[in-house]
Amino acid sequence: MDRSWIHEPNRFSEKFLKGLYNFILFAKASARDGRFACPCQKCVNMQRFSPGVVSSHILQNGFSPGYTDWIFHRDPTSQTSDSSYSHQNDDGLREVDAQEQHGVQQFLEDMAVGYDEIENSRSRVENDWGDSSTIDDGTQPTEAYEYAKRFHDLLEESDEELFSGCRKHSKLSFILELYNKKCMYGWSDKSFEDLLTTMRETLPEGEKLPESSYEVRKLIDALGLDYQTIDACPNDCMLFWKEHIDEPRCLHCNAYRYKEETESSSTSKRNKIRKGVKVLRWFPLIPRLQRLFMCKKTASLMRWHFDERRDDGYLRHPADARAWKDFDSRYADFAKEPRNVRLGLATDGFNPFRSLSSTHSSWPVVVTAYNLPPWLCMKQSSLFLCLLIPGPKSPGANIDIYLEPFIEELIHLWEKGVDTYDAHAKTTFKLHASLLWTINDFPAYSMLSGWRTKKGYGCPCCGFNTWSKWLTHGNKYCFLGHRRFLSYDHSWRRNKKCFDGTEELRGPPVRMTGSCIRDLWDSNGSTRDLNGTNINITEGCNKKSIFFRLPYWEYNRVRHNLDVMHIEKNVCDNILDTLLSVRGKTKDNLKARFDMQEMGIRRTLHPFKLPTGKYEAAPALFEMSSTEKKQMLRVLKHVKVPDGYSSNISRCVDVKHKKISGLKSHDCHVLLHDLLPVAVRGCLKDRVARALIDLSAYFRELSSKVLKVSRLEEMEVEIGEILARMEMIFPPSFFTIMVHLVVHLVEEAKWNGPVQYRWMYPIERYLMTLKAHVGNKAYPEASIAQWYIANEAITFCSRYFEGVRTRFNKPARNSDDMDLLRTEDSPVNTTSGHPIGKVENIILDPTSWVQAHRYVLYNSKEVLPYIEEHKDEIKRKLSSRNRRNNASRLIEIEKVHHSTFVDWFKGRVARLEEMHDPRFTAELKGLARGPNYGVRQFKGYITKGVRYHANCREEERKTQNSGVVVATKTSSLEGEILYYGRIIDMIELNYFERFRVALFKCEWVDVERGRGLKKDAYGYTMVNFSRLIHTGSNIRDEPFVFADQVRPVFYIKDSQEPDWYVALRTKPRDTYELGDELVYQSKNADQSLSVENAGPASEDENWVRNDLRPVAFEYVDPGVAATTSVMSEDEA
Repeated sequence: MDRSWIHEPNRFSEKFLKGLYNFILFAKASARDGRFACPCQKCVNMQRFSPGVVSSHILQNGFSPGYTDWIFHRDPTSQTSDSSYSHQNDDGLREVDAQEQHGVQQFLEDMAVGYDEIENSRSRVENDWGDSSTIDDGTQPTEAYEYAKRFHDLLEESDEELFSGCRKHSKLSFILELYNKKCMYGWSDKSFEDLLTTMRETLPEGEKLPESSYEVRKLIDALGLDYQTIDACPNDCMLFWKEHIDEPRCLHCNAYRYKEETESSSTSKRNKIRKGVKVLRWFPLIPRLQRLFMCKKTASLMRWHFDERRDDGYLRHPADARAWKDFDSRYADFAKEPRNVRLGLATDGFNPFRSLSSTHSSWPVVVTAYNLPPWLCMKQSSLFLCLLIPGPKSPGANIDIYLEPFIEELIHLWEKGVDTYDAHAKTTFKLHASLLWTINDFPAYSMLSGWRTKKGYGCPCCGFNTWSKWLTHGNKYCFLGHRRFLSYDHSWRRNKKCFDGTEELRGPPVRMTGSCIRDLWDSNGSTRDLNGTNINITEGCNKKSIFFRLPYWEYNRVRHNLDVMHIEKNVCDNILDTLLSVRGKTKDNLKARFDMQEMGIRRTLHPFKLPTGKYEAAPALFEMSSTEKKQMLRVLKHVKVPDGYSSNISRCVDVKHKKISGLKSHDCHVLLHDLLPVAVRGCLKDRVARALIDLSAYFRELSSKVLKVSRLEEMEVEIGEILARMEMIFPPSFFTIMVHLVVHLVEEAKWNGPVQYRWMYPIERYLMTLKAHVGNKAYPEASIAQWYIANEAITFCSRYFEGVRTRFNKPARNSDDMDLLRTEDSPVNTTSGHPIGKVENIILDPTSWVQAHRYVLYNSKEVLPYIEEHKDEIKRKLSSRNRRNNASRLIEIEKVHHSTFVDWFKGRVARLEEMHDPRFTAELKGLARGPNYGVRQFKGYITKGVRYHANCREEERKTQNSGVVVATKTSSLEGEILYYGRIIDMIELNYFERFRVALFKCEWVDVERGRGLKKDAYGYTMVNFSRLIHTGSNIRDEPFVFADQVRPVFYIKDSQEPDWYVALRTKPRDTYELGDELVYQSKNADQSLSVENAGPASEDENWVRNDLRPVAFEYVDPGVAATTSVMSEDEA
C-alpha cells in the first residue's frame, strides 16, 4: 500500500483523504472493543480511540511522519503480515506484492488471455467474407493470433525496469501513466518532449525513457486497435474497397481517385504510395466491442441493463422503454443473451479549423453501447469513433456510401456474431449486436433517413400526412394543423375564425412504419397525402436508406430520433426574436402580415398603406412596449444561477438595445426551461404568458431523467392544446418545421426513453474534443485519427491504474466523496461533505450555541425518548396552572420545551449516571455535555454533489449558491412544510472529538403565517426576505439545519413586486438517484385548459393589443421577397 500520503502537506487533498480512509480500514483489524492506537503527531500510538476520533486527530494534527511500518495496527490473530501490503527484502529494498503490482500488467494479461481464448475456441474458421479486403470481425485466426502475440510480448516487456533499482514503476507503467496525464490535461507534444528531456536528466544513469513523443506514441499504439483507410470517389459516388480496391477511377463519374503528383514529387516514385483525394478512415467496431468484454473492469457493466436495472414502470434507461421491449419480444433468441449489445449511432459535421472563413466539413460517425449504466453510456470514454468521413464538403445524401463498412459489420454481428471472451464470467460466447436508432440534428436526419425535410412534407413523423402551407410573401412553408392532435369532440376543431379559416375534422397522423417505406421503394409505388392526392414516394424521400439492409431495421418504430437540443434552440430563438421584434429575425414582419391577408385570417392585423408609402398595422397580442421589453431583459440581465447550472447568460443580454445575442444551445435550454417564463410574467398579456409558461413546463418535464408512461400520455394531449393555443396567438410564419416537431417529442420519449440518451449534447461535446486535436491542418482527419487511436488505448488502459487520477476516477467539480469524515458511532445520521475556501476558528455566542446544540439533540435517535419525556413533564405542570384551549396549550408547550430542553436533558443524563441506570451510555453523556464553544466556520460547503455558499460570499459573484429549501414537519402545523431561506453562516460543531457535524445557519422566510410565501397567478412560488422567522435573536428560534438536509434553490427578483423573489428549484448535475428525480417534477403553473377561458371572445380582442400604438413597417413591395422587420416603438 502506498504510504506517501502521510507526507502530503494538504490534509484535505484527495490523496491524503483516500490514504487515510484506506488506513482506517486496515487498522480496524487491530481494534479491541472498537478502538485502536491513534498515530497522530500528538498521540503517537500511545492512546486508543474509535475510528472516528482517530480520523479527526489525524486530520487535525497530522499523521506521525516516521510511522511507516504500521506495526501497531496489524491483526493480532495473524501470524504474518497482511499479504496486501508491501514489505522489505533482505537488501532493504521495498518489494511490490501481487495486489500492489501496477494495473498495466493486469491489463496486458486480460487482453492476452482474451485473444488466446478466442483463438482457441475457433481453431478453424471459414472465411465467410471472401477476399481479405472485405470486412472481417477482428478475430480471424491470423488476426487474433497477432493480437495475442502482441500482448504476450508486451507482457514480457512490462517487467523492464525504468532504471536500476526502481521498484515503484516499470518502464511501461511509467510511460503509460505519464501519457495518461498528457491526454487528461491537454499537454502539447512539444511540452511532453521537454518533460521527457528533463526527466532523463533527473533520473539516475541508465534510465530507459523514450527520446521523443513519437516513440511514446508508437508504444501506445501497440496497446490499442488499428484503423483502416479506404479511398473514396472525390464526388462521393463509391468506395474503392472489396472487389473495387484496385480501380483507379470511379465507375460512376470516372473521377480519378488519386491526388495529382507534382514534378518535384514524381522524382521519387519508387516505393511511393499514392494518396487518395478522399480517404475514409474506418475504425472497426467488432474488436472494440470484444475488448469491452475481455476487460474485467467493464465486462460486468455490459450486463447492467439486465442484472441491476430497476423494472418498476418508470423510464430511466432505454431498456425501460417500449422500443427495447418490443425488440426483445420480436427477437427472443437475441434477447436471451443479455450480453448482446444494443447500439445507438450519432453523426454531425464540424469545421476542424475553428475558422468561420473556412467551409471545411468533416463528419465523424460515433457509436455508443446502451448496455452500460446511465452514468457511463453517454460519457466520452464510452463513445466509439467508427468512421471519419473526410471533407471538404458534407457528403449529403451520399453518406450511405461511407456507411457501407459499418453496415456490413452490423449485418455480420446480427447474422453470425463473433466469438468473444467474457473476463467476468471466464467463458467464451457468441456476441451479437443490433442498432436501435440514430441520433442527429435535423439536417443529418435527412441525410441518414432519406426523408426530404425541406419540402412541404418536411415532417418525417407525419410523413405524407404533414399539414403545410406555402407562404407566398414569406417564401417558405409553415406547419400548422395542430388541432388534429386534439380530442375529436374538442370545440376548437370547428373554430374557423381563430385558426386558419377552416374546420379540422381529421385525426392525428399515423407515423409511417419502416415496412411501409421499404415496400414503397421496392415497388416504386405511390400513396395518398393529407388531401387525398396520389403522390410518389420520391416526393417525400430522396433515397432508400442504407440502414434498411439491416434485417430488423424496418421493424424499429422510431429509427431516427428528433434532436431535442436543436429543437429547443430553434423554438427559443423564434420566441425571443418575435417578442423582441429583432430586425430581420422576427416572425411578425410585413411579409407575415401580407400572408395573413392572403389567407383571409385575422383582418384586424392586416397592414394598411400610409400616404408616405410605408405600412402600418395594429400591434399583435404578443407585442410588447419598449418599457416592457426592457423590464423583461432586466430580469435576465440580473439573474444569478447556481454554480454549474449554466453559463453567464447576462453577458448575452443588451437592455439598452433591447436584444439578446450570442446564445448557445444550452443557454436556450436553460432560458426555455426556467428563466424565460419568469421574465415574461407581467410583461405579456395573460393568454400569451400562459401559453409560453405551459410550453416551458412541457420541455422541462420532457427532459426529466425519470419519466412515467401515464404522465407522458397526458403530455401528448397537453402539447396539442398548447400548440393550438399558440396558433391563435402567433402568425403562421412563426410555425416553422422545428416548432411543429415539438408535438412528436413525447411519442418518441414513450418509445425510446429519456431524452438524455438521444440528444446531441454529449455528441457535440465529443466533436469539440476531436476538433481540439487537429495538429496538422493539411491533414485534419489524419490528425484526429492518430490522436483517437492513442487516446483510445490510454483511456482503456487507465481503467486498470490504481492510485492514479484518470478519466474514470477523477472527482467531479462538486464531489463530496469523503466518507471518512463520518464516524460509524455518530448519533446523528448525516451524510458526507466537506468545506471549501478559507476555514476560520470562532467562538459561538451562548444563544447560537444552544440553538445549534438543540437542533443536534432533536435529530439524534438516542435523545428521542427524552424529548417526549420532557414534553410530558411540561404538560403536567401546565395542566395544573391553566385551562387554555388545546391549540394554545400546544404552542405553550413548544415554547417551554425549546427554552429549557438543553439544560433539562443535561441534568437528566447526570441523574441517570448517578443512579447507574442501564439506559445511561457514553453517547448520551457526550450529547448532554454538548459541543465545544469553539467551532470551525467556513464560507462554502459541498454535500450531495451540490455547492453551497454563504450569502455574504455572493455579493461580487455571478453565481448564487446560498438558496436552500427544507421539507420538515412541525408540531404546530399539520403536514409537511417547505421552508425557503438563504444561508448566512456555516459552522462545524465538535463534540469533543466524539463526532463532528456541519450546520447551516439560515434566514428563513415566514411560511408558517404565510407572510413571506405565496403563489402567483401562474403557480410560481414567491418569497419575501423582509418577512422572516427564526432569525436567531430568540433562544427558541431554530435557524440551524444539517448541511445534508437542504436542497438547492435559487431566487429571481420579481419585476412587479419589490422585495419578492421567484423561487426555482434545481437538481445537481450528473446524479442518477433512481426515483428521487420524481420529487421535483411538478409544474410551476396550473396548466389545466378549458375551452371557455382559452378561446377568444371576439376577433378584435383576440389578436390586437389596443393599449399600444400601431406598428410601423419599413416599405417593401409585397411581391418581392425582401428582408423586412418590425420597427420598435421608439423608432415608430
